[in-house]
Amino acid sequence: MDRTIDHVAFGGTELYELRAAANEVGLTPTYGGEHGTGTTHMAVVPFPDGSYLELIAPTLGTDAEDAGFWPDYLAADAGPAAWCLETDDAAASAKTAIDAGLPVDGPHEASRARPDGRLVEWDMCFEGTDQRLPFFIRDRTPRSYRVPSAVRNAAVRGLRTVVVATADREATAALFARRHRYPSPVDINGPFSGFAVLPGTPLALCEPGDGALKERIEEVGEGPCAFLVGVTDLDRARNSLSLGPEIRYSDRRMAWFDHDLFDGRLGVVELP
Repeated sequence: MDRTIDHVAFGGTELYELRAAANEVGLTPTYGGEHGTGTTHMAVVPFPDGSYLELIAPTLGTDAEDAGFWPDYLAADAGPAAWCLETDDAAASAKTAIDAGLPVDGPHEASRARPDGRLVEWDMCFEGTDQRLPFFIRDRTPRSYRVPSAVRNAAVRGLRTVVVATADREATAALFARRHRYPSPVDINGPFSGFAVLPGTPLALCEPGDGALKERIEEVGEGPCAFLVGVTDLDRARNSLSLGPEIRYSDRRMAWFDHDLFDGRLGVVELP
């Protein structure tokens, strides 16, 4: 089973707005440069465990609809756009997806030019256009080129949960069982209706109901709607992070980052 999140992509129309919001809530983004397509650029928020949050937006003069990565999400300022798992062999990951009956786009070579002039290169593989599924990445250059060192924070560990909004939870769970051998979902108290975790994996599922998630699915389709960062203690995390009210998460606690861009989209959850 694939269980470890490499990074997640949080998109919008203006990178400076995403970076400013991150700074306001106590996260520390580092400008990462322009992708090889020339249509998007990004900033990195690294975490102590090596995972990171990618803030991504169109480059100056590029319409969001023409962006090389997740144009619908960027154009809609939808925030959570994609999630990524690391692989040692991109071709083997592609074959596993094909064996599971899924269409595959890749592996493709990709790159990003850092502001210091260093070129970051990797292979990436997408499983069709289904945004519920993660994509895979394999570094061609040292991973340290792609991911800067994190600011040390005793309370923060790294990315723990991707919440996927789906119109049919059973069908989505079956997809992940077939492709990744993930277990059946278990209902818990959480931030959304129809909320369930897949034990031992980084995935949680929710069904839209009649509110904002339904509108989100109608606008950009099924896919990630929120990302949660693991913290050792919620009260301790508040010493360095700006967080909203406490929410029950099974027998633990969570909170959204206290900013309009992140509310209901990016939060923290206590580790078990």
